[in-house]
Amino acid sequence: MNYTLHQLQVFSKVVQAKSITKASAELFMTQPAVSIQLRNFQDQFDIPLTEVIGRKLHITEFGMEIYKMAENIIAEMHAINFKTQSYKGLLTGRLSFAIVSTGKYVMPYYLSDFMKQHLGVELVMDVTNKSRVVQSVLNNTIDFALVSILPEDMNIYEEILLDNELCVVANKQYKLSKKQLTKEDLKSLPLIFREAGSGTRSVMESFSIRIRSRFCNVWSSLQMKQ
Repeated sequence: MNYTLHQLQVFSKVVQAKSITKASAELFMTQPAVSIQLRNFQDQFDIPLTEVIGRKLHITEFGMEIYKMAENIIAEMHAINFKTQSYKGLLTGRLSFAIVSTGKYVMPYYLSDFMKQHLGVELVMDVTNKSRVVQSVLNNTIDFALVSILPEDMNIYEEILLDNELCVVANKQYKLSKKQLTKEDLKSLPLIFREAGSGTRSVMESFSIRIRSRFCNVWSSLQMKQ
């Protein structure tokens, strides 16, 4: 066999993403490049690593076994890099975050200076919804989590970074019959919600608030305060 470390990394990312398209985006590679590396890696084995069923990529049982070993190899490679940098007196290691989708606009602001000062630290950030972030905390697979709504009944250390103001936004051409809306008025309006498991959706489904309308020439924004 003559597979490369790069092929192991590509295969590992494809397994994690369960999609060549998503894997290519996370690897900053083109889809054809990922497909070529995946095919070259598959050529090393007589047993299929993946299969396509209904246009969806699936990992075979053998593929999952190879993935686990590939992850061990990649982890050892990182350990070598971290150990080398630590001998140079640098702070090293992997820093893993799970954050809600809105957090991807916030975390770069808080982490950029730290990452510039500690080039030996590898940052891993999973952007998903609240329920999956909480599950990552429960599974102890991450170092830090960022959510808009703190989970209940969890023994965690928390730090509030900033206020998270939620607003209902309407098209500027949408005509409102009055400037002051009640909660009952809002129930009669067509609304677009986030997916189940989203913290924003949970607030929208359970809030008991006073709604105050604000208007501008671009759009109407209905500020919500708990």
